Amino acid sequence: MSRIAIMSDVHANFEALKAVLADLDGFAVDAVYCLGDQIGYGPNPQQCVDMLRERGVNCLMGNHEQGLINIYYLRGFNQPAADALRKTREMLSEEIYQWLVSRPKSMVEYGCRFVHGTPPDFVAEYLWKYEKNMGEIFARYPEDICFAGHTHDLIRYAHRGGVSEKLPLNQGETLLEPDMRHLVNIGAVGQPRDGDNRAKYGLFDLDSRILTMRFVEYDIQKTVDDIRRHGFHRAFGDRLW
Repeated sequence: MSRIAIMSDVHANFEALKAVLADLDGFAVDAVYCLGDQIGYGPNPQQCVDMLRERGVNCLMGNHEQGLINIYYLRGFNQPAADALRKTREMLSEEIYQWLVSRPKSMVEYGCRFVHGTPPDFVAEYLWKYEKNMGEIFARYPEDICFAGHTHDLIRYAHRGGVSEKLPLNQGETLLEPDMRHLVNIGAVGQPRDGDNRAKYGLFDLDSRILTMRFVEYDIQKTVDDIRRHGFHRAFGDRLW
């Protein structure tokens, strides 16, 4: 069996990341991908990045990593998010900072494309902007399957014969039909916005094309307390509930 794991938007939520990786330890996988926004909003950026690197996770650039690069990108954030990134930079070692800002904007492996925002390699662009014309997105890249993050939501798009369909993505197994192309928004580990406060990640069986979404409980209160203790905007903790 060939199987990969996909996660996104950890957002420096160490408790959520620990729980996801502990759950993942119960499965054999060939590779693990994190689709960007390893940092931002959350109170433990250094610890999260250290753990992702120790585990050999393939990490992409998200818009929050991009926001660390210079003031041009930072201006794209609202004030609380920008303040959080400034604080995040102070919490990161120089070596980790350089690693984060050098992440690739996309990857193609195992016949799948991985990106933070929208394919082929847009970091800060949202998929929902194209919901009325998803054909434009599918025309940008050749792979049958693309995994994306950024919206913190769970949704998938299927495309065949010039027609695109928006479909739900729920906990458990979903077949990505072989006669269609698929764009999967994988949800968020550290800041879910899909109505369920558990951390999300996916397991994709490359042979059967079955995607299994895992919903993982973690110590939310510990993260909320850490957000407040480190002086991040309290809304970043409140919305975890």
